[in-house]
Amino acid sequence: MNTISEVKKYIIEKFATDVTEEELLDDIDLLGTGIVTSISTVQLLGWTGRAYRVPINSIQIDPEDLRTPASIAKFIDDNRKDTLDS
Repeated sequence: MNTISEVKKYIIEKFATDVTEEELLDDIDLLGTGIVTSISTVQLLGWTGRAYRVPINSIQIDPEDLRTPASIAKFIDDNRKDTLDS
């Protein structure tokens, strides 16, 4: 499974239980639509840290990194530490 699919699956399981992965568009504004709130953003960051070893306490995080499923997946791929070359 690719990163964006994993991100969308997590968002659906935790925050948008009434939509499918196909309905959750890659570029949907999660904050603007209310799917993700400030509290759930913290949960989302915690998940990225645990699931992908993203060092969330030691990197710069731009709010735009967490605005859409696509931007979250890019943030993870750019910062993850679970790859062979890390």
